[in-house]
Amino acid sequence: MAYIDQVARTATTPYTPRFGGVLRRAVGLTNRFMVGIAGKRWNSIFAIVEHVGRSSGRRYATLVAARRVEHGFVVSLAFGPQVYWYRNLVEAGGGIIRWQNHAYPVGTPVPVDRATAIAAFNPTQRFFLRICGIDNFVQMPDAVQENA
Repeated sequence: MAYIDQVARTATTPYTPRFGGVLRRAVGLTNRFMVGIAGKRWNSIFAIVEHVGRSSGRRYATLVAARRVEHGFVVSLAFGPQVYWYRNLVEAGGGIIRWQNHAYPVGTPVPVDRATAIAAFNPTQRFFLRICGIDNFVQMPDAVQENA
């Protein structure tokens, strides 16, 4: 519960991962290319989160690092819990994740501690998450599991 309180407090406080500026610039430069290859069957590292804007009502697609786990996904919050896609999913109660050529309806993201989340990623991904200082993760339950 303490972790959830910590994430709730930091949701309004800007979060900058180690190499944050470099990471943001790299994402900005490669995002168009990566969105095109994310969510494909042969690319299990990245997924696309589809969400609806809280005030605009517009549909968005955002690239995320995600791993499939039992009954859902674990997703890294590379730029912290104040990112729009996360806030939009919390407000809407869920969205869609496109991963390995499938669209998965997911429920409300739930903060999960780093030790639990990092275990879902392969050793290479863990290494990069560690050196980038990414400590915030959420678990997104499958929508059918959430309603069951």
